[in-house]
Amino acid sequence: MQAQAPRRQIAGLAGWILLTFVVAAIGAAASSQAKSFYGQLVQPEWAPPGWVFGPVWTALYALMAAAA
Repeated sequence: MQAQAPRRQIAGLAGWILLTFVVAAIGAAASSQAKSFYGQLVQPEWAPPGWVFGPVWTALYALMAAAA
């Protein structure tokens, strides 16, 4: 019965990754105009460039899926 434990854990991890990235895709679709909106804001000098958000959010969602 212990042989099933790693399979179950891998299936659970895959399920959480899938669920997390489905939710991320819905959020990305809902914020499709965010790039132009972010570019129009008056920003401080220390504000990150717009291209940073995609990789950072992707990494955050991957880490949240792994933590779940």
